[in-house]
Amino acid sequence: MDRDLIQRAQTGDREAYVDLISARLDKLYALSHRILRDVDRAEDALQDALVIAWRDLRGLRDPDRLDAWLHRIVVNVCIAQA
Repeated sequence: MDRDLIQRAQTGDREAYVDLISARLDKLYALSHRILRDVDRAEDALQDALVIAWRDLRGLRDPDRLDAWLHRIVVNVCIAQA
């Protein structure tokens, strides 16, 4: 199912992207909050990371690595904001 959502999102389907992210949002927020230790900064970093992920999703070569790819984007944005 995720492969189908990823492929649809890669072609610009926003609803597919929302479905993909909704299933992972809590974990990604928790990661952001663990790094930044501030609610507002964590929310801002996560929002920035999700925009970057949407913009760069077409470049994701291996759909099975989506979670690791999103994790790395969130970490990089948090480091940049710290």
